[in-house]
Amino acid sequence: MHEQLHLLDEVKPLRDPVFICGFTGWTDSHGAANGVVQYLAEQWNAKPLAEILPEPYYDFTVQRPRSRNEGMTRVLDWPSNRFSVASPEGADRDFLLFSGIEPHLRWRSFIDAIVEMLEYTRSTTSVTLGVQPGAVPHTRNAPVSLSASDDEFESQFGLRIPVSRYEGPTGLMSVLNLRLRAMDWRNASLWAIVPHYLNVGPNPNAMASLVRMVDRGYHTHTSLDGIDTLIEDFNEKLDSALEPSGEAAAYVRTLEEQYDAQHANDDTTGPVDLGRTEDILGDLEEFLRGHRDDGPKA
Repeated sequence: MHEQLHLLDEVKPLRDPVFICGFTGWTDSHGAANGVVQYLAEQWNAKPLAEILPEPYYDFTVQRPRSRNEGMTRVLDWPSNRFSVASPEGADRDFLLFSGIEPHLRWRSFIDAIVEMLEYTRSTTSVTLGVQPGAVPHTRNAPVSLSASDDEFESQFGLRIPVSRYEGPTGLMSVLNLRLRAMDWRNASLWAIVPHYLNVGPNPNAMASLVRMVDRGYHTHTSLDGIDTLIEDFNEKLDSALEPSGEAAAYVRTLEEQYDAQHANDDTTGPVDLGRTEDILGDLEEFLRGHRDDGPKA
């Protein structure tokens, strides 16, 4: 086994397991996708299986360990990359869940460790989760886009697979996806689109959309009660910030109109194409400054 893999429990035979993962970092700067994996693990009563030891992969002056009190004891939490196994009610297969943090160093070795765990559990289907900004309003469900290794995922998730024209810097998730596809394993990547004018998170609307999409694709039934509470609080704070500014409210109404027109017959298609704007609304900027460290937590 890979030298940086540390087993936490015995690896037992799994039923055609699906690998679901999310990384905080380039593809999830505020933790919504990673929060979804943690939320699924909690709701599905997942059991810890293994972890990737952090020492070779992080610059600890950048990704610092966090100290906390546990009773009368002072403990440290190091960057965590953990696999867990779940058998949610209603599903005819098991799930290998991975919640992680994009490493600073040795990406190929890090991905080797992930691939080795997938081989060890015989998981040849994966779904990676990410979040990206777009011209969408915070008052609507976050739309989700799909990229995938084969067209069968379109009917599974009810989404079209667009042709990607992107060239440029990329994140660990894309590197992992390409590695898995090169091995001829089935791979899909689900991206929740969040308002580009919000720099706080994790965005609970994005979390809810990704959970619904996983449920749709694999016939699971995951309660959203915990996330719905976060959404209500998140939107209430945003509405209070928008109320004094006619300009901000008008901009959001424009996004709502465009979103509703595009999604009149299909609420699973991609985001509204209004382009990005550099004139981001003074009251919203004030909101961001006041709540940057007060975003909802999964």
